[in-house]
Amino acid sequence: MKKKRLTLVDEARYLAISLHGLQKYDEHPYYYHLEEVVEVLKDHGFTEDKYICAGYLHDAFEDTAISYNDLMKIFGKEIADIVYDVTDELGKNRKERKEKTYPKIRANKDAIIVKLADRIANVTNAKKTGNPIFEMYQKEYTEFRSALDTNDYTLDSLWIELDNIMFEFKNVPY
Repeated sequence: MKKKRLTLVDEARYLAISLHGLQKYDEHPYYYHLEEVVEVLKDHGFTEDKYICAGYLHDAFEDTAISYNDLMKIFGKEIADIVYDVTDELGKNRKERKEKTYPKIRANKDAIIVKLADRIANVTNAKKTGNPIFEMYQKEYTEFRSALDTNDYTLDSLWIELDNIMFEFKNVPY
């Protein structure tokens, strides 16, 4: 009997769950957040393996001990680069970290896609649970948007969803 090989996406999912171990996302196991990010990607048509794998692995460098080289050996340079590009740079505070990180995200369209899916998942959860971090996301939204919005129409659905969550737009006529 021939064993079925795992798909690249299955490998990314299993590795991410393993790496994050007992970490929590609010009261949920951390993989809850990873699944939410992947769902956002799928909902917006970003179903290629590179997006789904990066969606599962997007917090791996920030929150676990895996290295870029290890991730590259398993998933290839393209996926490792996306994960690296969405990973916060070091800084003395959140503002400094973001100022250092946004340029590398902006330089990689695939990283923008994964970052938008991550932000949509985060603000949706924060809003739903009443987490005060939602207010922080609102305060930094103008800077986030101006740093990452490249006016690429293929990202419009992600930006529209994020705008709707952030500002509760409902059936706004144009």
